[in-house]
Amino acid sequence: MSQVTDGLGRPAQYRQASRKGKKAWRKNIDLIATEAALEDLREQERAEGVPAHKRSNAELFMEDRSGQETTLARQAREKRKLKSQEILAHRSAVPAMQQKARSSFQLPDDSSAAKAAAAGLPPKFKKRLRMLASRPHEGVEGETERGRAGRLQSDAVLAEKHDLWGEAPKTRQNDWIAPATKDPVHRPRSMQHEPYAAARSMPAVSVPHPGTSYNPDFDSHEALVQTAYEKAMAAELDEQQAQELHAKWKGVTQGVPLPLDLPLDVPEEGGEDGEDDEEVQDEGAAPKMPARKTAAQRRREARAKEQYTLAQQRRKERRIQGMISELPNQMKQAKRDAQTRAELVQQRRQQKEERLRSQGIAGTRIGKYAVPSQRVDVQTGDELSDSLRRLRPEGNLFWDRFQSLQARGLAEARKPVLPMRQRRKLKTYDRHSFKRD
Repeated sequence: MSQVTDGLGRPAQYRQASRKGKKAWRKNIDLIATEAALEDLREQERAEGVPAHKRSNAELFMEDRSGQETTLARQAREKRKLKSQEILAHRSAVPAMQQKARSSFQLPDDSSAAKAAAAGLPPKFKKRLRMLASRPHEGVEGETERGRAGRLQSDAVLAEKHDLWGEAPKTRQNDWIAPATKDPVHRPRSMQHEPYAAARSMPAVSVPHPGTSYNPDFDSHEALVQTAYEKAMAAELDEQQAQELHAKWKGVTQGVPLPLDLPLDVPEEGGEDGEDDEEVQDEGAAPKMPARKTAAQRRREARAKEQYTLAQQRRKERRIQGMISELPNQMKQAKRDAQTRAELVQQRRQQKEERLRSQGIAGTRIGKYAVPSQRVDVQTGDELSDSLRRLRPEGNLFWDRFQSLQARGLAEARKPVLPMRQRRKLKTYDRHSFKRD
């Protein structure tokens, strides 16, 4: 048994159906060789345009007297094409099928059918396409694509209404529904300028207070003690206010029990019956209509109303005249107020810059935490030493250096993160020793 290859290129065993019998002999004819030969002829026709048996010997064979060329020489002479170029260059040599022969009848050049035919589409087909593309729907101005008269609009009008490359059409806004607008992004002022740029000019090592000397004078020591006292009093006052606020809201969050001796309003038994009787009597009495006014009363009320309106108008005119007469003075006063405010703003800005240059951003809240201020190391009069032998060292150079970095904005202000101690839950066990006691 010989192996053959199917259309996909896979090896397969040759299978020939049984031809035993007259009917099977006619039906199961082996056409593999015939179909392969015909396919070879079609491939030759697609590649060369004419099968090989119809071409002359001069087209099939050539006489080469130059000798055999090496592979390297041929590759150097011919530049190899890309695979994509080879695929695109592989075209069939069989000419394309001719279109259907058209009639020799010519339409008049001035007719609409001739213009449509010149455009490449028959008039009926073009009308059908336009009908499909312009189905009735709300357009830009609330009209349908057919226009007011119910006719198809021209291509120029449709292109003007539906311009792909133009601006989006304006839609009608409902007066009862607020339009969905996107809030603009707020740009912080710090993006334009650095708010605490003056703090960088603060000296890295600040000059200590004269009262911190081991042998200070009386005034400097008293000033340092007063500063430490005011700082301690402010911290104690803040803590006291926080405790009062916590105590005030503690009862609200936990719930305050109501007193048990609250008076309750219990209606008497006979009270409701008496009220019902009074309501019945009131409903039975007819409402009293107001008496009709006389002509003199109406004229008197009209005159009073007119006099009141005139008085209000004269009062309003006098107020306006007074405001006009005081307008120059008010303008001068507004100008003075604006100048005063500008001077105050400039003064505050200068004070802030001076404070930043001297103290930095110490005590200012930046983000979540506040920058710690410089600690005040003070000794009382009894703690002061009269000689260097008994001098007690104070302060911390590392703390002062780190606080200087934070005050100048070079280090972030953070709270110290201390390691949390793991709290273990106590378990209670009942031993059997109590039974033996």
